[in-house]
Amino acid sequence: MKSIVIYYSLEGHTKLVAQLLAKELKAEVLELKLAKPFPTRGFSKFFWCGKSAVFNEKPELKTKIPSLKDYNIIVIGTPVWAGKCASPINSLLVSITKDQQIKGKKIAVLVTNGGGSISKCVKQIQKTLTGNEFLEPLHFVNPSKDKEEEIVKKIRDWVQAINN
Repeated sequence: MKSIVIYYSLEGHTKLVAQLLAKELKAEVLELKLAKPFPTRGFSKFFWCGKSAVFNEKPELKTKIPSLKDYNIIVIGTPVWAGKCASPINSLLVSITKDQQIKGKKIAVLVTNGGGSISKCVKQIQKTLTGNEFLEPLHFVNPSKDKEEEIVKKIRDWVQAINN
């Protein structure tokens, strides 16, 4: 089965998990980069990222989205901003639905956050990519390099569950 992990990561937390997941799935990896990156520090980071998520903005992607028709499993990785997916995921979803019309795929949502609910974020993706089978979401709270062993164990358990 051909798989791809597509993710956005502002501070590296989602990137860490996405890369570990891709390794376990033997999947290709695509990191979403923005034409105009968000601030990564201070008040402006929280303001601009939060505003962008709350207003469902779709920032311009620098990353070209490949054809996804040949992939069986598509994993979308995102941090949670203001209870929603990071706004670059909105841009990805528009690209997928407008240009590719994917149906009949297995879709997984990989979510990282500092705690709290991920349901709005997961529903945001499910609502947009109808006609696909959604796998159990993967959720990590405050993932970091020092928790790598714990992260890999959770990923391996998830991969085993989806292959059964």
